[in-house]
Amino acid sequence: MNQFLFEFITGGGLSGQAFPETLVREGEIMMQTLLNELMNAGHSELSLTRDKRLAPYEQNVRQYIIQESLEKELPELINKSDIVWLIAPETDDCMATLAELFIRQGGLYIGSSPEAIRICASKILTNQHLAEANINIVDTRALADEIPVSETGWIIKPDDGVGAESCYFIKNKNRVAELASEKIHDGFVMQAFIEGNHMSMSLLVYENDFRLLACNKQYIDITDETVSLTAIGVNESLFLKDEMMTLAAKIVSRIPGLAGYIGVDMIEKNNELFLLDINPRFTTAYAGLSESLGFNMTDKILNTFLEKKLPVIDLATAVPIRVNI
Repeated sequence: MNQFLFEFITGGGLSGQAFPETLVREGEIMMQTLLNELMNAGHSELSLTRDKRLAPYEQNVRQYIIQESLEKELPELINKSDIVWLIAPETDDCMATLAELFIRQGGLYIGSSPEAIRICASKILTNQHLAEANINIVDTRALADEIPVSETGWIIKPDDGVGAESCYFIKNKNRVAELASEKIHDGFVMQAFIEGNHMSMSLLVYENDFRLLACNKQYIDITDETVSLTAIGVNESLFLKDEMMTLAAKIVSRIPGLAGYIGVDMIEKNNELFLLDINPRFTTAYAGLSESLGFNMTDKILNTFLEKKLPVIDLATAVPIRVNI
């Protein structure tokens, strides 16, 4: 079976544009993991695109170097493939639009529906969609709204942003108002900052059911108002497994169309989880899953879609793995 692997940042999606250094590193980590694990599982008919500014992969895989634009090459590459993998940012409807193309042009698409992606892409839409699901959700507001009450500070970030990209931590309310006026037309939102532990969970979702793959700790650095993710502790937070299972069940029941690998970001405070983001795509934690769980996670994901059945996942033997960014 021919498989086409596409990671937007490293695969030519930003041809002619600046490379966000952090997103390039994270894209490389995810793409290298996907490529290695497919090859280790015996899959050899693999192809991908590669931005001309990056060195080609050393593996024996067909690589299409993108010089200027993906517009002409991408539909043809998708069309020639039996199985298509998509890793892309949700920003500016990028991932949902690509998902529509992949579904329309390709064979077996490994991923969530465009409708589910669009809900998860917007932090405000996610809040609205899950408001009645008895979930602790971090209050997210448009910049034109009243600044939420907070004694610990505020976060200002893009409504459809990826990770900590363009994310600001502000302690002074006047500075919040000032930054809000600067960003009011740029699609940013504001949240009251919750002092707690940054967590995430990794899920495998299929046909409105799921498996919890990992309970992760996020290592966040806040310097001069900027927020950055420095590492992920895959399965370092297994003590919250039951709470994460409960939250995951509510999310999957409320957002139909989620499928494949899903990452969920949250804050833990006093053993309570506060939902931040739902990422309908691979996240950096994916790079540590196979080592943590003791088997090839990419092969499990692929077989889920081929066999139309979720695998048995037992976290009892999972070991913590640190993924540095």
